[in-house]
Formats: sequence, C-alpha cells, structure tokens
Amino acid sequence: MVLPQLVALGVLAVGSYFCYAGGRRLATVYHILRNDPLPVQELHGHRGPVEIAGRADEGDDGTVEAPFTGSHCLAYTYEVEELRSRGKGQSWETLDDGMAGVDFVVDDGTGRVLVDPSGADIYLESHSVTVPPGTELPERLARFVAANENVDAQDRVIDLKVTQLEVGNKQRFTERRLDVGETVYVYGQATRGPSVEWGSNLVDALVGDGDATPVFVISDTDERGTAWRIARGGLWRAGIGVVAVAVVGLTALP
Repeated sequence: MVLPQLVALGVLAVGSYFCYAGGRRLATVYHILRNDPLPVQELHGHRGPVEIAGRADEGDDGTVEAPFTGSHCLAYTYEVEELRSRGKGQSWETLDDGMAGVDFVVDDGTGRVLVDPSGADIYLESHSVTVPPGTELPERLARFVAANENVDAQDRVIDLKVTQLEVGNKQRFTERRLDVGETVYVYGQATRGPSVEWGSNLVDALVGDGDATPVFVISDTDERGTAWRIARGGLWRAGIGVVAVAVVGLTALP
C-alpha cells in the first residue's frame, strides 16, 4: 500500500506544480489585458504600473551581442537543450540558459521612454538550430560549447571499419532576440528616470521591474499578441495540472 500512496503523492505534487505554473501565466494575461497601453508622452511624472507599446530603439548603452548568431540586439535569451532517453521515451533536457540586455528606448510617436530589461519575463520570437549527434557544430556554436562547462559537444564518431557510429545526443540551440526597430510591448513599473535635456522627447521616467507591479513583461508583439503567447503556455500547464489532480482524486475514491 505504501508504494501506490507514494506514487499518488508524486502525481499530486506534479499536478499542483503545473496548476501553479499555469495559473501564474494566466494571472499575467489578466494583468496585461486589464488596461490599455498609455501614450509615452503621458509618462512624465508617472509612477507605478504602466503598459507601453511602440518601436524598440537603442539607448545610450548601445546593443548586446547574441551568443548563437552574433546579432547585435537590445535583449536576448538563450537555451541549450539535449534530447535524452527516459525509459521508453525521449525528452528535451535544458543544459544551460540565460538572458542579457541593455537599457533601450521605446518610441511610440508621442515620445520616447527608457526601459531597463533586468528581471523581465521576456517573450520573443524564437530562432532554433537543431544539431544531430556526430555533427560538427557551426563555428560560433562550437566556441560557445567550448567555453561552457554545462554543455558538451556531441560530435564523437566511432570508426567501425565497415561503417561509422555516431555517439551522442541531438542538441537544440534556441535564441530569442529583441532587435533594434522591432515592435515592442512592455508592462512594468514606471519610476523616476534620468535627467533629460531641454527639448528632448525622452520623458522623465524609467520603466522596469518593481514591487508595485505583479509582473514585468517584455514582448516583441502587441498587447493581444503578447497575452495569447503567454496564455497558450498557461492553458496547457493548467490543463495537465487539473488532469493529474483529478486522477489522484478519482483513484482515492472508495
């Protein structure tokens, strides 16, 4: 009786986690859709939660270089995954991930405001490269792997004379970037910004993370596109959680 109970507790724990993760994403969608973006020019002296949308431009800090493509961008996230065997199935396991960015400007035509991307939940279009085992990595990816202790190259080949055996796992390198000139949507907290020169259309505000807002989101699409992008992930997570909890509840019935 102990083993079935432990299995049920494990399933319940997994279900509860998925319910929490899905609910958190759906709560983010609620906050995004509750109000409309403000014109940037109205952020003069504004403090607290704010939504803005416009074009992403360089600030004084310039750009950062994305790790896999070398593209110069305003913010990026990256993820390296490896396809691992799990019993009779396979699943992608994350080996390494990260994010970087610089302060950038959002221009909506009414004004310009500075955004600090530190601590943001970033939802950007993904660019992925999948590399089969035994394949030599492109130069830039090879340099990344060589400098990363969490990722090993999967390019070994064993010569069996009559044939060659590829040794290793399939890897996937995913990069998401906010490029200069792209559409950008930001939900965050407005605080006092750096001083600006007289006549500048840069408003006296800085949008970033903060305790006054429940979420901080940066996305490369509009408000509704951002909400749908987040909701899709929330719905399937919540669905798995509900099913898992329901299964445990049904099996516990006499």
